Amino acid sequence: MFQVQRKRVFISYSWDSEAHQEWILYLANRLRDKGLIAEADVFETQQKSVHLNRMMVEKVKDSDYIIIVLTENYARKADNFEGGVGFESQLTLPLLMENPNKLVPIMRHQGDFNKVFPFHFKGHYAVDFSKDETFEAKFEELIYRLYEKPRFFVQPVGEVPTLEPKIPSRLTTEQPKSIPETAEFDFSDLDIQSHKRITDREIEKFMKDSFKQMVRIFKALFTQLESTNPNFEFDQDDVDSRKTIFNLYNDGRNATTIKIWYGGSFGRNSINLSYGRHITMSDNSTNEMIYYETDDKNQLKLKMTMNFLGNKIASTPDEIVKEVWRSHISHHLK
Repeated sequence: MFQVQRKRVFISYSWDSEAHQEWILYLANRLRDKGLIAEADVFETQQKSVHLNRMMVEKVKDSDYIIIVLTENYARKADNFEGGVGFESQLTLPLLMENPNKLVPIMRHQGDFNKVFPFHFKGHYAVDFSKDETFEAKFEELIYRLYEKPRFFVQPVGEVPTLEPKIPSRLTTEQPKSIPETAEFDFSDLDIQSHKRITDREIEKFMKDSFKQMVRIFKALFTQLESTNPNFEFDQDDVDSRKTIFNLYNDGRNATTIKIWYGGSFGRNSINLSYGRHITMSDNSTNEMIYYETDDKNQLKLKMTMNFLGNKIASTPDEIVKEVWRSHISHHLK
């Protein structure tokens, strides 16, 4: 079975107060609960005698990420190279040039947030944990950062539009002879349909791109749900470039499974979906087949064919994923 390589995270902070140290311990344990090997000096010193400088060298060298908890005391000690903070600052300074992504600043402040930044961190972004009421939202941002995952769905870049210069309806007598004779007339208010034939290549590209986009949207949907519902988890299995399986879990139990694949059926290619707790690798059974059709402007769009109880009008990848969620998935997770 494939073994996930867990990331090691070391938390660097200043000993401002007992309350601040308890906050650091709480943060470290929350990170460990999310699958990260989060460590802080107090975890080491509570069990054995530790050479602090040697420990800091090893943690900075061996950890995948160093979380820097910025406070006013931290900034003062770092700028003056004072104590453990000053020593850690000397260790992390080269990383700002060699591997800045390894350093993850967060901050806690009660006044001017500019005072928590040491000189060498000026201008860097830091996740703001100053307000306890926004802890969960900031913690989510930190988790996405440490796992290097995007928090928000990014629409894929579409095709470059064909942009033609607009010709004014009133032309001067000095107009170039190359301007067409019809240029002075504006037909934009007429519904002039395109009679260009849509090629098989265009259809194949449209269907493949729609399939890939639906997979991305499903993943974005489940990732968002996972971040807001602690009882929900999902696994994504990309069988190949034309087939993906999502296993959805509620309280650790399989709630339902979604298989989406692109392939031929009834003599034409379609995007196919199967739902249920027991999904086979065979593609002979499907709960939904999505074909293409053209609208009144001769533009390609998708068409659901088997969504008898739901909305079959959905015609874009985004609309279809939302319809599948409403009609076939959401009730399994209640």
